[in-house]
Amino acid sequence: MAGEELPSVVEFSMDLGKQEAPEPLPVGNYLGIISAVTVKMSQRETKYAEVAFKISADQFPADYDDGNPDGMTLYYRRCSLEDTANARYGTRRFCEAIGAPLGKKIDTATWLHSEAELEITHEPYEGVMRANVNRVRAA
Repeated sequence: MAGEELPSVVEFSMDLGKQEAPEPLPVGNYLGIISAVTVKMSQRETKYAEVAFKISADQFPADYDDGNPDGMTLYYRRCSLEDTANARYGTRRFCEAIGAPLGKKIDTATWLHSEAELEITHEPYEGVMRANVNRVRAA
């Protein structure tokens, strides 16, 4: 229930001290559906789109189980929204990959529910390997 205060005590299925780092989603290509888009400002004061891609669990390899039957969400943060030649071209390519309309003005809200093929690689983050959206292509 929205707005309802939750209890301060949270119980997990196991002792957190025994939880190991999970294996990242295996490297490969997956179909992603955009579930959220947020326009943000980077630490360097440049505007970009943080794009959340949902990958369904039915695409996971048979020997991979992250414990979530609903799949997983990965974030793509390489879509610059700056008004420079390089950024505009990169945004054009991203829009083409997801089938979004092009023009002088774009509404990132129209990107919701668009599909794309995601190239997933691994990269370390704070000492743990994690899945990374390396490239976005037309599905």
